[in-house]
Amino acid sequence: MQTAAGDRIVGRVLEGRYRVLERLARGGMSTVYSAVDERLDRPVAVKVMSAALSTDPAFADRFAREARVAARLSHLNAVAVYDQGADAGHVFLVMELVRGRTLRDLLRERGVLTPAEAVSILEPVLGALAAAHRAGLVHRDVKPENILLSDDGVVKVADFGLARAIEADASSTRTGLMMGTVAYCPPEQIARGSADARSDVYAAGVVLFELLTGSAPYVGDSAMAVAYQHVNSDVPPPSSRRPGIPRQLDEVVLRATSREPSGRPLDAGAFLAELHDARIDLGLPVVAVPPSPRSGASAAETQQIRRVTGRPGPNATTAPTYSPGGAEEFQHTAVQDVDAPPPGWQPPRSPNRQPGLQPSAQQYGGQQAAPQQFAGQQHGQPVTPSRPASRRRKARRRATILVVLILVLGLLTGYGAWYLAVGRYHQVPHVDGQSKAIATAQLQTAGFAVSPDIGLEFSETAPAGTVLGTHPDAGAHLLGGKSVELVLSKGAERFLVPDVTGKPFDQAEQAFSGIPVRLKRSNTSDGTGKVASGRVLRTAPSTAAKVRRDSVVTVYVSTGPPVLTVPDVAGRGQGDASATLSEAGFKVEVTQDFSTSVPQGSVIRQNPAGDGSAPKFSVVTLVVSKGPPVVAIPKIHIGESVDEATSALEAAGLKVATKKLADAVIFHEVWSVSPRSGNEVPLGSTVTLTIF
Repeated sequence: MQTAAGDRIVGRVLEGRYRVLERLARGGMSTVYSAVDERLDRPVAVKVMSAALSTDPAFADRFAREARVAARLSHLNAVAVYDQGADAGHVFLVMELVRGRTLRDLLRERGVLTPAEAVSILEPVLGALAAAHRAGLVHRDVKPENILLSDDGVVKVADFGLARAIEADASSTRTGLMMGTVAYCPPEQIARGSADARSDVYAAGVVLFELLTGSAPYVGDSAMAVAYQHVNSDVPPPSSRRPGIPRQLDEVVLRATSREPSGRPLDAGAFLAELHDARIDLGLPVVAVPPSPRSGASAAETQQIRRVTGRPGPNATTAPTYSPGGAEEFQHTAVQDVDAPPPGWQPPRSPNRQPGLQPSAQQYGGQQAAPQQFAGQQHGQPVTPSRPASRRRKARRRATILVVLILVLGLLTGYGAWYLAVGRYHQVPHVDGQSKAIATAQLQTAGFAVSPDIGLEFSETAPAGTVLGTHPDAGAHLLGGKSVELVLSKGAERFLVPDVTGKPFDQAEQAFSGIPVRLKRSNTSDGTGKVASGRVLRTAPSTAAKVRRDSVVTVYVSTGPPVLTVPDVAGRGQGDASATLSEAGFKVEVTQDFSTSVPQGSVIRQNPAGDGSAPKFSVVTLVVSKGPPVVAIPKIHIGESVDEATSALEAAGLKVATKKLADAVIFHEVWSVSPRSGNEVPLGSTVTLTIF
């Protein structure tokens, strides 16, 4: 055996069930043993975690949870997980025992593999990883040490779930238990500690690189140096290390090992499809796993445990025998019952015995039997027993009938047990996608009743009225005649966008509160200037559109028209000023007023004032000059004194000038007025008085 001196696990029975036989392999995180499940009588592999991990109760809990998740994975190329437990401080995992070697052993032996061999080994690895990814399970530690090559040519992936439990343990970073896998770690797992299906794709791409070139892409003096290269460097094409590797395999490796997860295949299934396409393009054959050297079988490869059959007597022995290769084979080499007469036995002749008569027999276990004595011991040669042939035939018939009866009873008992445990149960058929009528007929044909209660659920893919599923689910086992409830599709779930145009935003929020969508407010300028600030301009999707649950509806809210600088048009002509303001985006209103300083038709002033600010499309009022004010010339009578006439005209805001009718003025009275009295003239105009 390969048992190491001082290994206290070998020979123990863990949890009263798993008898540990020998140590197969030992690493920094765990030790693997071959064992026998004494309850089911089958060989298993037991992986016992290191003491540094087992002593942490939190790790034991995480380990148990991850083991349960891994046990749900069932795939030809994944090592099956049977059980997990803890015994006397030893946390362990019970797995399928795979006879063979690891991919690391093959690489040590061969150095590099041919492209056909590399692809033929990686495809089943990706198949197992794809099944795990579909089940929501990420391996997190894909490397050659975890890829097993069985003696019967099957590739198997081991240790699903263990990396997650170990990486979650704080002591793992202190003890360096995970440092050996850094050569296959993706950048995001190193930098952020996060891993998903694309992380397994990266590690599998590194494994393919190593199969093709004989070494990992990055090496360094320390794990930190290797990790730094993963985070900061791109994996080179395999052909740069080993000329002759096809371009298609270069492309597959480079895509799988992209530093950005988004640049890799989505999961192992997508990676497998790309690798398969490359195989087809290159015409690579599917080759068998290279066999391991068979110079001599090891104990772990040839050990067999056989159960003792029959009732052992005092002379029964159970001893190990050794195969020609030197491996122990546990089998029962001699099983002899001293309570039964041995072959070739014949009773001794008696001096009182008459010829032709058989001697009387003694009781043997309630049956007649002769004394235990070998005829050969008396006469030196075997003697044929003297029991009559007819008695032997009867005994054989009775034994045959008894065996048949036992077999029949066993079959009947087995059938009864099978019927009670399994036979009376029917499997719920898969009716998804069928109409209600067809699904009902299929369930009734399978022996079930259909419940009148119908479940209704929305579906984006199934048309309304078709079957989405059943309660219990398809594949479940139920007693015949039990009711199965159908779940029908209500079609796609959609919600109508309400009309909130022109409403304040808080009212719009209330209108949307009745439907499960997410509102996004977007403030924007109103190009027309007609919608006041804070009111809804429009929605996207638009009013009356139908949207999915949790869709984003953008509500555009008016910020009002933009604020602009008002041009200064004071002193300009009315037409020029109006045109200037209109081009700037303003509306113009015009009023008139008298002005003694601004010419008629020009702008006296504006509101808002020039160079001020006002919203676009707002009104700018222009005050246009009508010229100075007009007054009527007071009535001046002929003969009125000059002084009185002058006073009246000046009181009206007019200026007065005098002109003599003749050189000699005698009376100083008004002879005429120019312009004439009653005429309207601008305020401040001059009126001429002719006097005599």
